[in-house]
Amino acid sequence: VGDSKQMPPTRFFDSIGGDGEDDNRLGDLESILGTMTGQRAPQRMLRWHYRSRHESLIAVSNQEFYNGKLVIFPNSNPADPALGIKYHHLADTVYERGVSSTNPLEAKAVAEAVFRHARECPELTLGVAAFSVKQMQAVLDEVERLRMADITCEEFFGAHEDEPFFVKNLENVQGDERDVIFISVGYGKDKDGKVSMNFGPLNNEGGERRLNVLITRSRRRCEVFTNLRAFDIDLGRTSARGVEVFKAYL
Repeated sequence: VGDSKQMPPTRFFDSIGGDGEDDNRLGDLESILGTMTGQRAPQRMLRWHYRSRHESLIAVSNQEFYNGKLVIFPNSNPADPALGIKYHHLADTVYERGVSSTNPLEAKAVAEAVFRHARECPELTLGVAAFSVKQMQAVLDEVERLRMADITCEEFFGAHEDEPFFVKNLENVQGDERDVIFISVGYGKDKDGKVSMNFGPLNNEGGERRLNVLITRSRRRCEVFTNLRAFDIDLGRTSARGVEVFKAYL
């Protein structure tokens, strides 16, 4: 069982594998799934999508990667504000391109949202994912700063032993699942209002698979923080599939 539309297994162990002929031949394939499909094994799609409690949480992935074939369970209260995708357009924030390579005010807004969550709905598990390692660190720093200034939410940060609070980057959320996910894009308009079409891992081959992982981590709600709107992304300046799907998601 596997999903070729999400991230492949890590290549970390390649260098410590065997040197035999068979090992090298199999090493050209990225996973056991790839090996089996390469042998033309019969395939069947597992269509039942169990995670999302609101259709919007899986709608883009279903459209962009699964040809609309996923079976989605309708929500009994589609207007529930606690469910679905929420978009925070932070128009006054700036991506410090070529300086810190972060959006500091966006990181601050995400950290403040973490504390609101801890106060208002601490029973729900929470994770934060940033597009880049530097933006991840910026969010972590802001969360730590707030925790030092306000200890009233410490119980939340020590709760949910099976699904603890986390702040990770795009590459490291594979397999994670939380009630609520905050996404900090980081990349965006610089001080001159210009947008580079560089979105880190999304521009690389397979970047769309990383995005597919990211936007399908939440069960109840996903909140996106960015200074971008969809029309800010010019597909005439990039052919990256990951960026194309990101535009659709926005």
